[in-house]
Parts: sequence; structure tokens; C-alpha cells
Amino acid sequence: MQRTRQWSAVLPTVPSLLMIAPLVAVALLFIVYPLVKLGVDSFTGGSGGFSNYAAAFGSPAIRNALLTTLVMSLTVTALCLVLGGSLAWQLAKAQKPMAKALLWTAVLLPFWMGVVVKSYAWAVLLSKNGLVNTVLLQFGLIEEPLPLLYTPLAVVLGMTYTMLPYAVLAMYPTMVNFDKELLNSASVLGSSRTWAMVSVWLPLVRPGAVAAGAIVFAISIGFYITPVLLGGAQSPFMATVIGDDIFSYFNYPRAAASSVILLVTALAVLLVTFKFVGAKALRQGIGK
Repeated sequence: MQRTRQWSAVLPTVPSLLMIAPLVAVALLFIVYPLVKLGVDSFTGGSGGFSNYAAAFGSPAIRNALLTTLVMSLTVTALCLVLGGSLAWQLAKAQKPMAKALLWTAVLLPFWMGVVVKSYAWAVLLSKNGLVNTVLLQFGLIEEPLPLLYTPLAVVLGMTYTMLPYAVLAMYPTMVNFDKELLNSASVLGSSRTWAMVSVWLPLVRPGAVAAGAIVFAISIGFYITPVLLGGAQSPFMATVIGDDIFSYFNYPRAAASSVILLVTALAVLLVTFKFVGAKALRQGIGK
């Protein structure tokens, strides 16, 4: 009697490799190769060696752009963690379907619009004749329109609006899996609501918050369109300076070095995150 093979969800090695081969090929062609070539060009272009990095760090414009990029990206990350954590917690607690649907719509709405559309929307709101200045003038809070557009504040607002959904989606798994009875138990044991949130809730949702912070910061330092449209020359980002080096000054070697500096900064943040939080905690934080 012929024995039937037992079904298994685990594929053999050869079919598994064949299935992931297209993905590996695409990753090598469009991710690994450009990054490797960028690193090679940063050392071989121009005068070669570390001269391109010396030119990058020796440029006041690049140093100012790097400092502006890091400070604003950290500010956006902090705002996204606070606002995103609050939204994710409200989504996790929401019981009524209508309330949950409205919250999800508000969170996902930025995903339905392009970056240019969102940036121009903020430009309209923050202009001298925009809604913000109009409301402030109507209530007598200011005597003349405030110069809100082309300021660091405008860039931070526009970037925060764009990055907020990423923070919410990264923190939501830890929020929805949090056992809310723990807060009730802490209250029964005499803890105040605030202290229960700090001592019980915060440590358990920390992996999701750290994962959200790493994601938001790594993406924020590469912003290009929003700083240009909302900040202008007042808030130069590294991506803007790199674009100027390539298309205006035709200084590709220095642009390559600046790009590597930006990439290393993002990787350093992720490595520090892994070091202090751990890969296992991060996987739990993003729901994997």
C-alpha cells in the first residue's frame, strides 16, 4: 500500500530559494548596487580618498544643513511619538465602530495625498492670508499677520503631519495588545492613574515607541520636498544641499560624500536602537 506524504507548511530549500530569487535580484539591483556605487564614488571621485568628506565637513553650508536636518528630525520624532502614541492608544481603547472608523480615517488620511499636495496645503494654511493668521486676527490675538511660512516651524508642522501615520502604525500593535486590566490592578493597589501609566503602561509599550522613533527619524532626515516648499532657504536640509551639489554646482563627489554621511547617520540611529532596545523587543514593538 502506497504511503501518502504528510502535508507540511515548510517548503523545501530549492523551491524556497527560487521564490525569493526575484526579490533578492531586485534588492541587489536597486538597493545594494546603488549604495555600494555611492560609497565607491565618494572615495574615488574628485581628488579621491577622504578629500570629498573633508570638503563636505569643511563647507559651512553642509554643516548648517546637517545640523538643521538632525535638530528638525529629532523635533519631528518627538512630536510624532507624543501625538502618535496618544492616537494609537485612543484607537486601541475605542469601542464604538464609528469612533474607531473616524480615528483610522484621520490617521490614514495623509497616506491618500502626495507629499507635494500636503506641503502646498500647509503653505496655504500658514501664508499671511491663510487660515491661521485669519483666525488669529479675527480673535484679536495678533495685530498683523505672522510670518509663519518659510520658517522652521512650517517645516516641522509639515513633516510631522506626513510622518504621524508611520508613528501610529508602528505603536498600534503594542497598544492594542496591552492588557488594560493591568491599569485597573494598579489602581486597586493604590496607584494613581498617572503613576500607573508611567510605571505599568509606558514600559510595556516602550518597544513600539522606540521602533516608531527609529522609523520616523530615519525617514525624516531624508526629506526634500517639504523643507523646500515650506522652509525655503531658511531651513536647508541635507537632501536640498545634495541636490544643489548635483544639479547646480555639478559637484557629484561632494554630493556622494554628503549622501554617505546622511546614510551613516540613519544607520547609526538604527544600530543604537538595536543596541539599547534589542532586536527581539523591536520585533514585538512592530507586531512581529
